[in-house]
Amino acid sequence: MHIHSLMEYAPHELLIGSDDGLLLFNTVTEESQLFAEDETNPYSLSNRFVYPIVKDREGGVWVGTFYGGVNYISPNAGQFESYVHSRYANSVSGTVIGRFCEDEQGYVWIASDDGGLSRFSPKDRQFTHYLPNEHKNSLSYHNVHALCMDGDNLWIGTYTGGVNVLNTRTGKFHAYGCISEDTKTLDGTSSYAIFKDREERIWVASMSGVNLYNRKENNFIRLKDFGSLTIDIDQDTKGNIWFSTQGKGLYKYNPEKQIWKSYHHNNVPGSLLSDQVNCTLIDTRGEMWVGTMNGLCKYHADSDSFESISLDIPSRNICGIVEDQHILWLATSKGLVRYTPGEGCQVFTKSDGLQSDQFLPNASLKTSDGKIYLGSVNGFNAFYPYQIKSNKVLPTVVITGLEICNKEIRVGSQKLPKPLHRMKELELSYKDNVFSLWYASLSYCTPSKNQYAYKLEGFDKDWNAVGSQHKATYTNLPAGKYIFRVKATNNDGIWNEQGTSLTIIIHPPFYLSTTFKVLYFVLTCIVLGFLVHFIIKRTEKKHAVEINKLNANKEKEVHAAKIKFFTMIAHEIRTPVSLIIGPLEKIVNSSVPLPAGVRDDLSVIDRNSQRLLSLVNQLLDFRKVEEEGMHMRFAPQNIYQLLKAVCERFEPYIAHHGARLKVEYPDPDFTAIIDSEAITKLISNLLTNASKYTKDEVLLSCTVCPEQHTFVIRVADNGIGICEKEQKKIFRPFYQAVDNKQGTGIGLSIVKSIVESHKGCIDVESAVGEGSTFIVTLPVEQEVSVTDGGEEVVSPSIPEDILSEPLLPVSVNNRPVMLIVDDNTEMLNFLSGSLADKYSILTAEDGLEALEKLKENDVTLIVSDWMMPRMDGTELCRAVRADQATSHIPFILLTAKTDTHSKIEGMDCGADAYIEKPFSVQYLEACIKNLVDLRSLLRQKFSNMPLVPLHSIASNAIDEEFLTRMNEIIEENFPNPELSVDFLAEKLCISRSGLFAKIKTLANITPNELIQVVRLKKAAALLAENKYRINEICYMVGFSNPSYFSKCFQKQFGIKPGEFIAGKK
Repeated sequence: MHIHSLMEYAPHELLIGSDDGLLLFNTVTEESQLFAEDETNPYSLSNRFVYPIVKDREGGVWVGTFYGGVNYISPNAGQFESYVHSRYANSVSGTVIGRFCEDEQGYVWIASDDGGLSRFSPKDRQFTHYLPNEHKNSLSYHNVHALCMDGDNLWIGTYTGGVNVLNTRTGKFHAYGCISEDTKTLDGTSSYAIFKDREERIWVASMSGVNLYNRKENNFIRLKDFGSLTIDIDQDTKGNIWFSTQGKGLYKYNPEKQIWKSYHHNNVPGSLLSDQVNCTLIDTRGEMWVGTMNGLCKYHADSDSFESISLDIPSRNICGIVEDQHILWLATSKGLVRYTPGEGCQVFTKSDGLQSDQFLPNASLKTSDGKIYLGSVNGFNAFYPYQIKSNKVLPTVVITGLEICNKEIRVGSQKLPKPLHRMKELELSYKDNVFSLWYASLSYCTPSKNQYAYKLEGFDKDWNAVGSQHKATYTNLPAGKYIFRVKATNNDGIWNEQGTSLTIIIHPPFYLSTTFKVLYFVLTCIVLGFLVHFIIKRTEKKHAVEINKLNANKEKEVHAAKIKFFTMIAHEIRTPVSLIIGPLEKIVNSSVPLPAGVRDDLSVIDRNSQRLLSLVNQLLDFRKVEEEGMHMRFAPQNIYQLLKAVCERFEPYIAHHGARLKVEYPDPDFTAIIDSEAITKLISNLLTNASKYTKDEVLLSCTVCPEQHTFVIRVADNGIGICEKEQKKIFRPFYQAVDNKQGTGIGLSIVKSIVESHKGCIDVESAVGEGSTFIVTLPVEQEVSVTDGGEEVVSPSIPEDILSEPLLPVSVNNRPVMLIVDDNTEMLNFLSGSLADKYSILTAEDGLEALEKLKENDVTLIVSDWMMPRMDGTELCRAVRADQATSHIPFILLTAKTDTHSKIEGMDCGADAYIEKPFSVQYLEACIKNLVDLRSLLRQKFSNMPLVPLHSIASNAIDEEFLTRMNEIIEENFPNPELSVDFLAEKLCISRSGLFAKIKTLANITPNELIQVVRLKKAAALLAENKYRINEICYMVGFSNPSYFSKCFQKQFGIKPGEFIAGKK
C-alpha cells in the first residue's frame, strides 16, 4: 500500500490516505475498513488516489484525491441508514415502502406497493423476498399494504388480493377472500390496516369497513361500514379501538359496550384538524396523538376533544408518529421532524442523509432495540434516535463578495484591493448606487439549512431575516457611514449572534462635501437674515396699516356717533316744533281779532319755528347723504325760473340782515337737466352763508358756457373772507371756522355732495377781509337719467290735491271713534283738542296700550306716532293689520323720520297715510277726510254696481281675504235656512258684535243686509251669463218669491232684472 497521508480521526482511530482509497484503522483492535471508489454507489469516493485529509471544527472530513477533486464527509454521515431497491445487489424488493412489522426473532418484515413482501435481517442487513407465484403456494398479490404479527403467523393485507397469513416457520401462505353473499367472509378484497389488540383479537380493515376475526370458526364478523379507507388501527389504555380513515375522520369503538363514536372536522373548537387521518399513536404516558393531513393534534379524554399543536415545519401533512424518550418523531410529506413537546422542532431532509423527504401514511415502526424504520416513496430509512446529534458548533460568518450594478468586483481591483473579510472599511462613490454583498456561514454539514439575517446600521431599523439567501442588495443609499452586519446559523439552527461586520463609507458628490455644506450653511444664514429682516419690515408695515385702519375706524365711529346724536336731536325737536307750529297756525287762522303787537310777536314765533325746522331738515338731509348717498331725480328744469323763485324767497331774508341781493340771471329760456330740489338746497345754503358773513351785498349770478356744455353759479359776498388754510376744510362735515357764526357746520358739506352727484365741481375764492366767492360748475346734460331707486312714496289712499275744505259736522251722539297714540303727552292733548269736535277721542301712550284699547272699543280711525317705547307705530300697525277684528281700521302714521327708506317701511307695514312732523292740523284733517271719502266711494260703488265683487271694498290683504272667505260661505249656503249673522260669525271665528262692527266699517251696512247684497250680486252674475231664466236664478240664490226678488234687485241696483239682461245684450 502506497500511503500519502495520515490523520487522527478519533481516539485510537486513524484515517490513512493511499493509492487504494481511504482506510479507517483502529490502533487498539487493529481492525480496518477501506473506503474505495464504487461506481454503483453515488456516495462513494470520487477517486481512489487519496492525498490530503483534513478534519474541520464541526468534525467533517475533507479528502483530496488526485483525479477526483475534493470529497467531503459530513459528521452526520451514517446517522441515517438508507435502503433502496437495487437490481445489482441484495436489497429490498420494492421501491414504495408502505408498512413495517417485527417478529419475535428480530426480523423486520417490509411491505411494498410494487415489490411484494421482504424480510430484513438487521444483523447481516440481508433481505429475503416473498413474491406471488402462480405455480406454488405463495403471496396472493405483490401490492402489500398491511402487516401484523400473531405469534408465528404474519397477517398480510394486499390491494385486491385479499388477506394472506404466512406461517413464518413453515413458509406456508393461507388466503382469505371476500364473498359478498357470505357475511362470514371479509367485506372487501383490499386491506390497508390489520391490528392485534391486547385481548388477542385480530381487526382487519377493508377499503370501506372493519372486520373482526373469529378464531374458533376461522371466519370474520363484519362490524361496521365506514364508507372510507381505514389506514391505521390502535388501542388506547381504556381498551377503546381507534380507526383512522382517509376522509371520514376517526372512529372509536368500545368492545365491551359495543358503542361507536365518530369524530369529524368542523369549525367548532376541539374538533379534528382534518377528516383525512393518517395515523395515531398511544405514547408511554397513555396520551393519544393524531396525525392528519392538516397537522398534529392531541386527544384529551377528559373533555373528549382535540387540541391543535402548532408546529413551524415545512409540511402540515403528518404521515407517521413514533415516540422515543418522550420525543415525537414525525414523518411528513416534506421531511422528518423531531418534536419535543413544549420546546420546538428540528427538521431533517435528504440533505441530512434521508433516502427521501416524502414519507407514506402510517409507514413507521420502532423495533424492540429502539431502532426506528420509516417508509418513503423511494426505499426506507432506519436510525437510532440517540445517534442523532445536534450540531452545537457556532458557524463562522464571512462576507465573501461584492457586486456593483450587478457586476462582480474581483479582488485586487481598485474598489476591492483585498478580500472583504480582511477589510475594515469599504469605500464607495455616490455613483455606485446599486451594490450587493455576498456572505456565507462556514457550516458545511448541511449548507442548505444554514439561515441568515443582516442589517445595515444607519439605514435598517431591524434585522432582515432572509432564510438561506446569501446576498444583500441596497440601492440609492444617501452619502454617509454605515455598518453592514450579518449573522447566521449552522444546519441545526444554532445562531452565531456575533456574526461579522463591515464598515461602508459612501462618498457624496463634490457639491455635498463638507466644504460646500459650510458654504451652504453660511448662505442659508444670510438668506434667513434677509428673510427675517423682510418679515420684520413687512410686519411693521402691516402694523402701521392696522394702526391707520383703527384710527380711521375710530374717526368713522366718532363721526357716526355725531351723526346719530344730531339725528336723534333732530327727531326729538320735530315734535316740539309741531306743537309750536300747530297751535300757532290755529291762532293765526282764527277769526278772533288780535292786536297788531301780538300778531307781530306771533310772526316772530312763526319765522323762528320755521328756521328751527329748516335746521332740523338740514341735519336730516346730511344724515341721509352720509348713510345713503344723494339720490338725484334728474329732469329738465328752467334755470331762470328756479333762480328767480329762490331769490324771491331769500330777498326779504337778506334784507332783514341789512344787505341787498344782486342777481345776474341767465337767458330766460335756458334749461338744464338737474335735480331741481337739490339745486334749490344748494343755492339756499350758499345764500344763507353769504347773508351771514356779508357786509352789505350778496351777488348771485349764473353764466352759461356752451363750448364746455356747462353752466356756472356764483354766490359772492363782501364779508370777512376765509383764510387759505381753512378753505381746504370748510367742506368737511361739522367744520366751523374760528370766527364762524351760529350754525351746524354741515351746509357746505351738503352742497359739495349735491355738486358731486351732478358730476360737477365747486371752488372757493376768498381773501381775508375781502369776502368770498363760491363757484359751482355743473354740466348742462347728464349722461344717464337716474332716479332714487324706486317710485316716490305717496300714500295710496290720498291724492295729490288734498282737500282743503273742512270736514262736515257730525252729530255728537253718532261720532266716529278715533284712537290717538303718542308717547308725548302735549302732542296727545293737542291732537285730542284739535279733533274732539268731530270724533270721540281715545288716547294711548304706546302700542301695547293701544291694542288693549282696541279690544275694549270699536274704533273707526287710528292716528299713531312712530317712535314710542315698548311697541312703536310700525309694530302697532302690523299688529292691527294681522288681527281679523281690526284689520279694516284706517291707520295714519305720524313721524319725524323723513328719509325715503322710512317712508317705504311705513307704507309696507300697512299704514294708509304717512305724515311728517311738523305737520299742519288742516293737512291732517284733510287726510282724514280723504280716507273717509275714499272708503265711502268704494262702498257706494260696491253697493250700486251689480258686478263689483265684495272684496273690492277691502283696503288691505287681510280684509280682502276676510271678505272673500265670507262671500264663499254665503254663496255655499244660499239654500241653507240657517244662514244668519250667528252662522257667519261661527264660520268666520269672530264674535257677533265684532262681525257687526267690521262689516259696518267696511260696507256701512248690517250683516243681514250684506247677505242679501251678496245674493243679489250672485244673481246679477248669473243673469250676465244668460244661461238661466230669472225665476231659476231667484231660487238658486236663496229667494223664495220671484216678485220679491225683482223688487229687491231694482231697489239695490236701480234696474229690473229683465232690463239688466237686455242691457248686457
